[in-house]
Amino acid sequence: MPDVVIIAGDTEQDFLGQQLREGMRLVIDGVPASLAFLREYFRAGRDTQKALAAQEKNALPFVSLNGPYLRQYLENRGFSVGLVPLFSPGKAEVLELLDSRPDAVVISTTFLPIAAQIDAVAGFVKKHAPGIPVIAGGIQVWKSYRHKLLLDRGALTEDIRGAVCEHNYLMDPARPSPLDVLVVSESGEATLASLLERIRDHKPFRDLDNIAFSEDGRWKINRIVPEPFAELGIDWSRHFAGPTNAYVPVQAGLGCGFKCDFCDFSGLRPVKARSTKSIVREIETIPPCNGVRHVYFTDDNLFPTRKRAREICGALIEAGLNLKWRGLIRVSVVDDLVAGLMAESGALEVFLGIESGDPGQLLRMRKRITVNDIRSGIRHLAEHGISTKSSFIVGFPGETEQSLQNTVDLLNAYPTDGPAVHRYMFFLFGVLPLSAVAMPESRARYRLSGYGWEWSHSTMDVRTAAGLTATLHGRIKPELSPTYVLESPELHGLDIEDIKKIYVLRNKLVRAEQAELPTARLWSELEQVFSASYRHL
Repeated sequence: MPDVVIIAGDTEQDFLGQQLREGMRLVIDGVPASLAFLREYFRAGRDTQKALAAQEKNALPFVSLNGPYLRQYLENRGFSVGLVPLFSPGKAEVLELLDSRPDAVVISTTFLPIAAQIDAVAGFVKKHAPGIPVIAGGIQVWKSYRHKLLLDRGALTEDIRGAVCEHNYLMDPARPSPLDVLVVSESGEATLASLLERIRDHKPFRDLDNIAFSEDGRWKINRIVPEPFAELGIDWSRHFAGPTNAYVPVQAGLGCGFKCDFCDFSGLRPVKARSTKSIVREIETIPPCNGVRHVYFTDDNLFPTRKRAREICGALIEAGLNLKWRGLIRVSVVDDLVAGLMAESGALEVFLGIESGDPGQLLRMRKRITVNDIRSGIRHLAEHGISTKSSFIVGFPGETEQSLQNTVDLLNAYPTDGPAVHRYMFFLFGVLPLSAVAMPESRARYRLSGYGWEWSHSTMDVRTAAGLTATLHGRIKPELSPTYVLESPELHGLDIEDIKKIYVLRNKLVRAEQAELPTARLWSELEQVFSASYRHL
């Protein structure tokens, strides 16, 4: 019987232009044709339902960082914890845990970005266990508090104030919520533990720093003070019963020191670098599968400098961990030496926030990279067999049809004849209140109006941006692939040349279907690629 139930998130949301990205993907009977699904589809004789069942059976476990970290943190302080990684598919598990009458339910908001989503989870808990306190904490609660500070100092323009209040907590003190307590902190673990101790021991808790609670129909916010930084260090052997092929999340540090104008995470948390020894110690606890450990570095920016890149890669190489890893890095840190060290340390794929191929847009975004930096970094990565996933923002102030064509030209210059593959993802620009571009002075400079994904500015509006985005896939060479949710550029039995063929055939199928051209030959060629891989299974 757990003392505490943690709900760590919900099924992955694909947003900020989801429908536009879906139009770039090959879809079979409503199912995105990822590498894993295509294999099962052809093995099942092109039977979609059998393929879905097989894919679900063989799916790797979903692993986020917030749930296991909170569980271990609280277990180390004497609590027994029940963890539900995903709310929607885990409702039966939630109900079973509620029947055991825990002292409290904790909702982590790392993957729940909208107040209504969080309230829906809390409302479900309250409906089935009305007497159990429900607590929410994490990045969305902290963002809500930071939005409140903007409101208090008049930094939210009148035209967006209501919508921002609707999506966040604490800005309207009279706003009702099924939540009982909010942990308001950039980290919050220590506050949460103190709060849970008092709830368990039936002691008053409303004097605690870093919490907010509803009193007489209004939210009251206590004093907000910094919590001491504690290095993360998860013992993953406590979370896996045996070997795993899943990419396990590891955080090498906190925050990002760069301040891109579109980003609403900049400054939310202090920048802290974790020691390489503690990173290695944590990775060593991951149960290897066939001698290989799989790691996804969750950092906003894993390599802020070349020195840090050399330190981390060098430590991973020296430890002999036999890794495959993925993570988000700045392309400008990549030179031939860094790319070589990355490859030797086990880098399979890196995520790159490129955002635009237009020099003027990069300056306006304050990306602090150039088109030459991008081309050079991509070339070095590709030469060392490190695949890439590049993100781009469509519609940032200053965007024009020509700047988008420059982005297309950049993508078409990605090298595709080496031992790597490249994927891309387009996001529609969004007006996020904590970003620099949403501040009143920037709104005035760009004649920017609106909030979220309803906006216009001096060179474009969101509908024009969406329309142009829908044309991009057909202008990008088919060797590059749009992203498919939860897909990585690997599948047992396929080598990199097989994956290149699949990318090209998938893209040609999408374009042929959109043009209503014959597709039988393309489907046959795609099936042949997978059929040749079955002998390796």
